[in-house]
Amino acid sequence: MPTLPSGLDPIASAYSFSGPSGAMRTEVAGGAPRYGLDYDRGVQSFNITMILSPDRMTTWTLFYHHVIQKGTISFTMDLDSGMGYMPHTCNIVPGSYSVNRVGKGWYSISLVVEAEASVYSISREDAVNYVEVTELLQPDPGATLDAIERFATVDSNVLGGA
Repeated sequence: MPTLPSGLDPIASAYSFSGPSGAMRTEVAGGAPRYGLDYDRGVQSFNITMILSPDRMTTWTLFYHHVIQKGTISFTMDLDSGMGYMPHTCNIVPGSYSVNRVGKGWYSISLVVEAEASVYSISREDAVNYVEVTELLQPDPGATLDAIERFATVDSNVLGGA
């Protein structure tokens, strides 16, 4: 499977992503809507922007047209879908690709890729355990707020006196 060439990394520029598909919502007359899981897993859409120099633009153009054939051939690129940067198998959504010249020889590439979230590499049981352990390790927010209040109202006043 092809990999996005070095130097074309969208991590250096901005991108955003949506939640995975698979959830559904049904309106109910006279009541709250009902929610359910239509299917598990699913892909996320990532809105990618890359700012490329002329040399990188040439590399991207060749990769896009000849290697991944306009995004129809899956390729690997590092993305953060919520679990840190790691390789994701991606395809480019047809009709989402655009190029703008942003300066002398510089290009802004915008596209949308779909990739399965890396969170699915973890079992549901492990995910529940992780969340529970994280909750147990959190400091008492009341004690933290009390300490901040004490610093702001008492301790900081002591520093200014004498």
